Amino acid sequence: MLLYRIADPGQGFSFEGLTHSAVNNPPENPVEHMSVRAEKGIRPGGFGLVLARAMVDELLYNEKQNEVVFVKYLD
Repeated sequence: MLLYRIADPGQGFSFEGLTHSAVNNPPENPVEHMSVRAEKGIRPGGFGLVLARAMVDELLYNEKQNEVVFVKYLD
């Protein structure tokens, strides 16, 4: 098993507030966040959490969501 813990000293975030991230895209429109990013003048991107979820077996967040543990089980 590989386990990584990443902590950010910031105040954290809420998934509901991440309209500019691919993690909140509806299944029928996987690039919806790109128009939100364009409207806000944010650079292209927003796939980080989607990629992380696809690569690991578990993502565990603390309550403030400013700390995460990635778990990958090895064969």
